[in-house]
Amino acid sequence: MKKCLGCGAILQDNDSEAPGYTPKIGEDLCMRCFKLKHYGVLTNAGKTQDNMILLKKINKKKGFVIFLIDFLNIYEDIINIYKKITLPKILVITKSDLIPKNIKKHKLLKNIKDIYEINEDIILTSAKTKENIHLLENICLTEKNVIFTGFTNAGKSSIINTLIGSNITVSKCVNTTQEFIEKKVDGVIITDAPGFISNNYIDNVPKNIVKPLSYQLASKYYLKIANIDIASEISNNLTLYLDNAINVAKRKIKEELNYDIIVPSNYDLVIKGLGFIRFSHATKVYINIDSKFYEIRPTIIGGNYEQD
Repeated sequence: MKKCLGCGAILQDNDSEAPGYTPKIGEDLCMRCFKLKHYGVLTNAGKTQDNMILLKKINKKKGFVIFLIDFLNIYEDIINIYKKITLPKILVITKSDLIPKNIKKHKLLKNIKDIYEINEDIILTSAKTKENIHLLENICLTEKNVIFTGFTNAGKSSIINTLIGSNITVSKCVNTTQEFIEKKVDGVIITDAPGFISNNYIDNVPKNIVKPLSYQLASKYYLKIANIDIASEISNNLTLYLDNAINVAKRKIKEELNYDIIVPSNYDLVIKGLGFIRFSHATKVYINIDSKFYEIRPTIIGGNYEQD
């Protein structure tokens, strides 16, 4: 019943398509983790998590929950899962190294707390820069039994590896952590839970700091962001917060569009898995993706939530 040290799956040598497969049962890593770690190759999708089943498993455990989300993926569906956790908990926003330098972090946290009505404290952290890692260390030493959870690609395993020097598999792939992985360090039990599955339009993880892109968008033009088309019924100022490696182009509208989404002044259009766009003026908006993939919220930066 030996488990893979990378993903937590029980090691087996019978089925190469099933979680935990290894040609040598005495190895520490399954083949999936070995190839992810050394070659960045995903050999199989692994076991798909059911969010409600995973939530029940977490709530049945004993301990303190550290729930991680990343800066570009803060939206209501994720916050709702966080709020359904019944154990003592705290919200941690990871990958703080990606946050644009012009954003005042303390105000960003206050805005998120107010908009989504978060009762608990919020901590910003980064496995890359180790910002506030000491605060997470203090929580672990105080609580003694800590469960790290969150949505896939939030950086759970990276944070744990930074905290205790473990070797849990880290990748941009969904379902990297397959089962609960328990580590005991100096009398502290640290558990890495499988990631919740998000309803993202795209799963994109920026490599570098996000640099806001500003556009003065006349009403006769639209923005093409990857394969997403966005247009404002009136001329507007848009600020994009997303991976700067994504292609953005301004193009002329050549056909009649259906502007059926209302975006108030200084609100964000959040595209799940991609980032968000701040609209300076109230308008109706056209977007060519299903409504389940986006959210309209008061802006977490700028406007009524000034940065200075």
